[in-house]
Amino acid sequence: MKKIMLKKVLFLPALLLLFTNCKKEDPSKKPIIQNTATESHTTVPAQKSKDNAQMETVKTFLKWYKNNENKLYGFNTVKGGSQTETETPVNYYVDFDEVEKEIKFLKNSHLFSQKFLSAYEQRYKDGNENFKQHPANDGPPENFDYDYFFLTQEDYQSDLKDIEAINFNIKPVNDKLCSVEFHLKNCGMTYRYILHKANQWQIDSIENISS
Repeated sequence: MKKIMLKKVLFLPALLLLFTNCKKEDPSKKPIIQNTATESHTTVPAQKSKDNAQMETVKTFLKWYKNNENKLYGFNTVKGGSQTETETPVNYYVDFDEVEKEIKFLKNSHLFSQKFLSAYEQRYKDGNENFKQHPANDGPPENFDYDYFFLTQEDYQSDLKDIEAINFNIKPVNDKLCSVEFHLKNCGMTYRYILHKANQWQIDSIENISS
């Protein structure tokens, strides 16, 4: 071939001691979370669990992509161009049988919402119409010459070697919608992932928000 989550005064000594111990945790081991809601001492642990689930969805995707990038590129979805020096070049076109296989592979990861998968398929439909209107068989096929998931030709793979070092900025919208933003220093790209929750958090879209 896209950067969310979270008064009652307690007088019992044991609960106060528990809260004190929680505050001593090393903050360097926690993800960077932007919280737009007022924190409550009695609800912070549960809310952070939700936040982690949102962030972990993006981290899981990055790890999944790192391990499956070659499989994705193995789907020969765009065909045509120069085959050999002796053969006549064939104009570019989309093989929708291969597209169907690729989308099924993406769906089986359970990381992407139906909205994302529909947009992914629409990209091929639009691309195929463009090939029909502007036939070409030389050079990179238009709109398919960069990685769709990282929106760049730069070396994002170097950033995926240490996913745990990436800082994620989580921005909740509501209980079912949020965004996760993060920067990849090697390729210089900043991303916003929009996530939607049905049974679990899934990726709705991936945006480049680099300035």
